[in-house]
Amino acid sequence: PYDPMNDCKPDGVPRAGIAGSQIIMNPTGIAIMYENSPGPVYRTVYMDGRKHPADLDTSYMGHSIGTWEGDTLVIDTVGLNDETWLGRNKYSNIHSDKLHVVERWSRQGDVMTRSFVAEDPVMFSKPWSVGPEKVTIANKGDYVQPQMCRTNDKAHLVTQTPDNQFKCGWCQVDADAVYGQGAAADNKANLAGRPAGGGGGE
Repeated sequence: PYDPMNDCKPDGVPRAGIAGSQIIMNPTGIAIMYENSPGPVYRTVYMDGRKHPADLDTSYMGHSIGTWEGDTLVIDTVGLNDETWLGRNKYSNIHSDKLHVVERWSRQGDVMTRSFVAEDPVMFSKPWSVGPEKVTIANKGDYVQPQMCRTNDKAHLVTQTPDNQFKCGWCQVDADAVYGQGAAADNKANLAGRPAGGGGGE
């Protein structure tokens, strides 16, 4: 319930990733439009050779510059505020506004691959590497369908404790009482193989 995305704050970098987005490219820049991160959000990657500004206001998506290494797009991002979480299950926690993320994107056929290294001299004792993450390119004719985020959607979220365990494998202590008899069993079956965790996080 404490995840900033439940208050409709953008996921930020690196959490937003490349899934659920439309990517538009030209020689001077890249626009990444997310349909639900957790609401409609955009990100700009500058490809015109500029450097990061020396005096930079922080933001959810930061300031990104990209370069090509062969067929791999390398994106360097700084200027991220400290209002997002990192996501990634047990690493769903805080970072400072000194977070520095370097992503590597590549494409083979209909599969996009992304990996990244994140460094934070304030919060991390060593660089954090993730990847490769893979997503499939959407079918021809697909399009972004922006979804609005509403903070009143989080009323059902609760925090699991040793004495108060989830019965449905996600965010309800007693799903049967809230959604009707059998809801807990149905949801547990649907979530088979998904790591247990608080509602709303990755």
